[in-house]
Amino acid sequence: MLTNRLFALAWIVAFALGVQTVQAQQAYPSKPIREVVPFAAGGPADILARWLGNKLTASVGQPVIIDNKGGAGGLIGAQAVVTAPPDGYTYLFASVGAISISPYIADKVAYDPEKDLTPVIRVVTAPTVLVTASGSRFNKLSDLVTYAKANPGKVTFASAGIGTTTQLGSELLMREAGINMIHVPYKGAAPAITDVLAGTADVMFADVPVVLPYVKGGKLKILAVGTPARLPVLPEVPTTAEAGYPNVLVSTWYGVLAPGKTPRDVVMKFNTAMNTVMATPEAQKFFAEQGVLVNGGTPEEFGAFIRSESKRWPAIAKAAGVKLE
Repeated sequence: MLTNRLFALAWIVAFALGVQTVQAQQAYPSKPIREVVPFAAGGPADILARWLGNKLTASVGQPVIIDNKGGAGGLIGAQAVVTAPPDGYTYLFASVGAISISPYIADKVAYDPEKDLTPVIRVVTAPTVLVTASGSRFNKLSDLVTYAKANPGKVTFASAGIGTTTQLGSELLMREAGINMIHVPYKGAAPAITDVLAGTADVMFADVPVVLPYVKGGKLKILAVGTPARLPVLPEVPTTAEAGYPNVLVSTWYGVLAPGKTPRDVVMKFNTAMNTVMATPEAQKFFAEQGVLVNGGTPEEFGAFIRSESKRWPAIAKAAGVKLE
């Protein structure tokens, strides 16, 4: 009889724990969600993450808190997510540089991006434009190339960090145009843009969202856009191809990833929430105003895209001798 009672008690406890587990899964999220941006505040990743975070807060019923952890081309922020519990309460809002470039050109990386991070959703793709201060001597790309050829090593270009597309865009331009410029890396796009505005750095390939307000305010001017066709948001700006450099094509994508081994059902819940928010008319309007292309889709689609990008960009970086130490 005692054995039967113990068995019954054990069954009741197991059942109760099972119910609690199911309820916990159904209640997700039941506490604030942290989204790590591996760059300084004020940059394009930060701008996009904060806007989406506000909308997700209303959608999922819990605060989505943005945590900026810049440095090392995004590796520091990514490492913070890799080591976080895989419970669906920590995510990485990363760019191509932090996922498909930096881990492959750094001397030492404490994690494997393919094994230690789980793709959740590809969010947007941001075209990249070559900008300079409004008072700069350069008014078009040909002005920059002509001056750089006559004055090798005297033009400086800023970037959001070593190994980012903001650096590799200029590396591509130098290769295609046969010029030499000096690289000045920063810990994110925001401080880099600040120095371009001040004229401390001459030019920068930057994502449209972070520079558009300064362009509209007359503080920055665009020399070219690194896309095959002109942008609807900037129809008057010529492309790099129009300037004679069709191979200088640069854009930056942004996506959300979770720590490795995050449960599939949790990943899908966050993916669904993101897709839903991104499909709203309000989001479509915001993204259009920012000059970015909305992506969305499944974790599997994002994973396949990451794998292709992780072959393309490191090859460009290595050809230019770019290493992250």
